[in-house]
Amino acid sequence: MKRKIALILSLLAIAGVGAHAEIRLSPTEFSSALTAQSDPQTPAPGFSEVQQNKERTFKNPWRAFLMSAVLPGTGEHYAGAGFKSKVFFVSEVGLWSALLSFRHLGNWRKDDYRLQAATAAGADVNGKDDRYFDVLSFYDSREDYNKIAGVYDHTRVYYPDTKSYFWKWESTDARMKYRNLKNDSKSYYRKANFSLGLILANHLISAADAYWSAKRYNRHMESGFSGVDVKLLPEGGWQVNLSARF
Repeated sequence: MKRKIALILSLLAIAGVGAHAEIRLSPTEFSSALTAQSDPQTPAPGFSEVQQNKERTFKNPWRAFLMSAVLPGTGEHYAGAGFKSKVFFVSEVGLWSALLSFRHLGNWRKDDYRLQAATAAGADVNGKDDRYFDVLSFYDSREDYNKIAGVYDHTRVYYPDTKSYFWKWESTDARMKYRNLKNDSKSYYRKANFSLGLILANHLISAADAYWSAKRYNRHMESGFSGVDVKLLPEGGWQVNLSARF
């Protein structure tokens, strides 16, 4: 009898879907099962009752989605996916650390190249746009720019002969140092923007993963035996119905 029950349960597990099984017991076998149930010390020859779990706790997939959309990893933690929760949360912390670090380094380099322009070229860096600082990277002085600008591009803006727009690099090396500092600043800002993109991606991926983690958790909670039904057969004996979902 034990082999019969084991075979049925194995077929249910392999099927992986909701299933219903019937086991027919003779009066003698069923009587032995009832005796074993009333006396825990007596082992049953071929029957044991499966208690139905009516207190199942399910997870709301959309709640998990919104939790991870706000803070990656929290939705996975809610859905019972502890390892992935840690992975997404650590990734979030690391990406934010990278973003803040790159922004900070970019600001440092920006202050450095502005100081270099003021001290090594005599430029007035207050109130100037990005184009002005780009021009300082390639021309030794305002006069050089105004002379050469029109040759290559007639639409270029000429800088007036005023103290506010004066600059003259003390050496080519000083100008190259300025250019390198400015390029470093741009590079750090690009890395910061890339980190921001990864942060957004981490939120979206974590939210989607939390949704499906909650779905998988609910499917797992629905699996297993859902109950036992015992019926008396007209021809004699007993019929045991085992309901299971996978």
